[in-house]
Amino acid sequence: MKKLFLAVSAVLFSLTLTFAQDVNPEEKAKQTVTEWTSTLKLTEEQQAQVYNIVLEHKKAKLAIKADTAQAEEAKQTQIAALTADMDKKVSELLTDEQKPLYAKIVEERAAKKSEKMQEPVVQPKEEQKEEEQGQEQQQEQNEQQEQQQEQK
Repeated sequence: MKKLFLAVSAVLFSLTLTFAQDVNPEEKAKQTVTEWTSTLKLTEEQQAQVYNIVLEHKKAKLAIKADTAQAEEAKQTQIAALTADMDKKVSELLTDEQKPLYAKIVEERAAKKSEKMQEPVVQPKEEQKEEEQGQEQQQEQNEQQEQQQEQK
């Protein structure tokens, strides 16, 4: 009975983690517009227009990231083009007073992205374990070959 309970608990826990990682473009767009509204003092009309632009961007970005057939560099290039297009559309909606503030947001985003790019790539623990296991197996095979050669 305890094992059954533990198994069910483990399954429910893993499902919870899986759903917690789902990316919702609508929520992300809403969050972005909320942040920009406080920074840029967007009007209600601007908020609605910016929301549509950002939502379109988030959905397209998610689709690009989900495409497993493309190389990572190609994805990054497409995302950069999408972002530039979004920035252009948003800038067209802004007043002259809001544009410098938006330029600052764009600069901060670029700085944040360049910081991410400079961070060392850390392998996930599973990949590290697999790599270590592969190295251990290779080492064992080498030792076995050496022993066989010594016996001959």
